[in-house]
Amino acid sequence: MNVRPRFFATALLCVALLAGCASSPAPRLAPSIEPAVTPVSLAPTATPVPVPTPIPVYADGTEVAGVSIGGLTATEAEAALNAALSNQITPVQLVAGEYTQTIMPETINLRADVTALLTAADPALGSLAPVKVPLQLQFDQTALREQLADFAAASALPPTLTVITSTDVLSRSFAYLPGRMIDPDRSFEIVSGLLSRGRTADPIFLTRWQVDEAPRATPDQIAEQLEAMVDAWDGVAGVYLYDLTTGAEVAVNARSVFAGASTIKTAIMLYAYTKLERFTERQWRRMRLMIIESDNLAANDILAAGAGGAGTDWAFRGAVEMSEMLADLGLEYLYLYVPYESADYIRLYNVKYRCGPKDPVGEPPYAETGCALRATPYAIAQVYRMIDECARGEGVLLEQFPLLNPDRCQEMLDLLAENADDSRMVAGVPAGVRVEHKSGWIEHTQADAGIVRSAGGDYALAVYVYKPLGDRLAWPDSLLGGAIADFSRLVYTAYNPVRLTEMPQEGSP
Repeated sequence: MNVRPRFFATALLCVALLAGCASSPAPRLAPSIEPAVTPVSLAPTATPVPVPTPIPVYADGTEVAGVSIGGLTATEAEAALNAALSNQITPVQLVAGEYTQTIMPETINLRADVTALLTAADPALGSLAPVKVPLQLQFDQTALREQLADFAAASALPPTLTVITSTDVLSRSFAYLPGRMIDPDRSFEIVSGLLSRGRTADPIFLTRWQVDEAPRATPDQIAEQLEAMVDAWDGVAGVYLYDLTTGAEVAVNARSVFAGASTIKTAIMLYAYTKLERFTERQWRRMRLMIIESDNLAANDILAAGAGGAGTDWAFRGAVEMSEMLADLGLEYLYLYVPYESADYIRLYNVKYRCGPKDPVGEPPYAETGCALRATPYAIAQVYRMIDECARGEGVLLEQFPLLNPDRCQEMLDLLAENADDSRMVAGVPAGVRVEHKSGWIEHTQADAGIVRSAGGDYALAVYVYKPLGDRLAWPDSLLGGAIADFSRLVYTAYNPVRLTEMPQEGSP
């Protein structure tokens, strides 16, 4: 019997039944009745209260500008500092020697920056680690510098100028005791440092330092001393001083007429420069001999060359032309009408020559002069002033003489600086000081004139001294030349006074 078909048929029937059961809706059940529940009443829940954040305070032991702010808030600390520091900003008193000056806080805007001070204390705010912040003040630095500059000027001790003399009444020199003054820059460092640290209550003492700047004697002071020296001279002395920078003049018997001697050789040199465009080698040697060694015959040769020739006759012509040139320049009583050492020539050839008026001439007091060779301190000094102006590219010489120029005028000054005479004007100045000069000497008169280039200023100076001979043949150089050196020294120290360490007692040398 074949059971396999039956088995499959039975299986299919079972599958069909199962499918029918899965697709059939579920049978409806009667609704269940839930028992009634009685609601239970509960107590309401409370709203939470927020806890405030604590305000930070400064750690105990914290100090700012010496004020304790431990336990205070920032606001409280600011109020405490403002109250405490308002009494610490006081006037500042400066002291220098016997002089005092008070600076009011508002003048320099002196103040405490509380905000900045508290910022420096921030590490202690809300912490347990205290800090100490020192007082720091602020101020207007420019205003403080201005106050210190005023104080420096007001408290300065000016240098003290005096005159020292030796047993020789003609030996006089200006001298000075240095002044004293605070150093504004150094004082600013000191004062600003103290102020920034709040040191305002105590006086601030500042040192007046020695100031080495030497004073210069005024023209009136120079004139007073020169007059005293002239009065003490046993004869006639004339002095003229001209400041090449300021144009200030000092004149004592400056227009008295003296024998010109060899001082007029500077004018001979100028005359030659106005007449000759260039010098031959021989002429230049004779020029140098005239200025450096004061050779008279060389001077005659230069006069002759300036007139366009050679020999004594031409020298006479050159002397007159040179004198007329000086007169045209407005230089009164400055002339040479005859060559040097020409007395024998005049007698031998019966030469007629020009001569000025007989003595006495010019302004008193009077000296012996002769009639053909004369000078005044004022006039000869003008020659140097004009040459100096020419060397600087200005003045009357450049206007009147086409052959002159600044280089040629400087050449003249350089030659005058080589003058070998160091016993008169040069003896009155320190070694190494440049002196462009020409001196002269005869039996009863000596003189020196020129320009002194000194650290304290440049000046033209002319000094003539005359002393009657009596029964003497001549006065020694040590007497007349020494007097010129004394005058020169006084004028030099007027520009460059001697520095003292202490003021000499009355009457001490």
